[in-house]
Order: sequence, then structure tokens, then C-alpha cells
Amino acid sequence: MIPMIWLAPVFRGGEAMVELLVYYLIAVNLGGFVAFGLDKEFAETGSWRISETTLLAFAFLGGWLGVLAGRKVFRHKTRKQGFGRVLVRVFAAQMVLVVMLGLFIWNLSTTPGNILFESEEETAARLAIERSVTYEGCNEVRAQGKAPLYRGQPGYGEHMDGDGDGIACEPYR
Repeated sequence: MIPMIWLAPVFRGGEAMVELLVYYLIAVNLGGFVAFGLDKEFAETGSWRISETTLLAFAFLGGWLGVLAGRKVFRHKTRKQGFGRVLVRVFAAQMVLVVMLGLFIWNLSTTPGNILFESEEETAARLAIERSVTYEGCNEVRAQGKAPLYRGQPGYGEHMDGDGDGIACEPYR
């Protein structure tokens, strides 16, 4: 889950989200590590145990690094091959999700007219370009042969973009 920290600052106001994500990852990894230590202690004293499902849940929720560290430091559940296989699958699934999320965010950031990743200066520049030309509506745009208009082009206006996808005065379907 760590690569999301590198991607998140590109969002406007993303600093708070990054901070919360870091705190969450610290907590879930620490929780997984402590759970392994407690379960090892409980196993040695013959008292109540923490279920494997709970230990795997820490890994699934993003704490696989803490779980792996706890497993190694406390030498707990190292002989259980089934547990190890599930742990590897959880890690692989999370890496696939991180790559998919990264590709999704990268695709959004490279899509023309996408405003999710704009800085304040870029927003001001885009709005200045859009407002440099004005049209009454899509009929005027089509009559001048300028349709469709894309967000960031002169004359684009949200009032002409009915579905909010960044393309105004789209061709009729």
C-alpha cells in the first residue's frame, strides 16, 4: 500500500489524505506485529489464542509488512505452510490492486481536460482560456463548426456540458 503515498500528493488538498493514510498504515502494521507477539505468548502459556483469520485480516487491511515482521521476530506460524501461502496471496492481491490504482490515477492525470490534478495556477490559466470566447449555446458552436468543445478550449462552458465529462456540445447520437 506504500506506493499510494507517492501518488496521493498530486491531488489538490491531498496532504491531509496522505497524512491519514500514513497513520492508518502505521496503526495496522503495528497492530499486526503486536498481534503476532501476543499470539505467540498465548500459545506458549496455553491461554486464549488469536485466530488465524484475525492475523490474516491485519495483512489484508494493509498490515502485511507488520505481520511478516511479527512472524519473523517472534518465530510464530513459520512452519504452517498453508498460512504462509495465504499470506503470499494477500500480498500479491494487494500489489495487483496498487498497480491497478496507480494506472487508474495515471490515466486520470493524462486525460485531456481532467481537472482532478490541476494546481490553482493551472485552473486559473484554463478558466482564462475558456472565458476568452463565449457562446450562447451549442447551436451557435455547431453553426460555427467548433463542436465539440473540450474542457480547456476557448468557449468551453460547463453550462453546455450536460453530462459533466469535459466535452461540451457533443455530436447527437
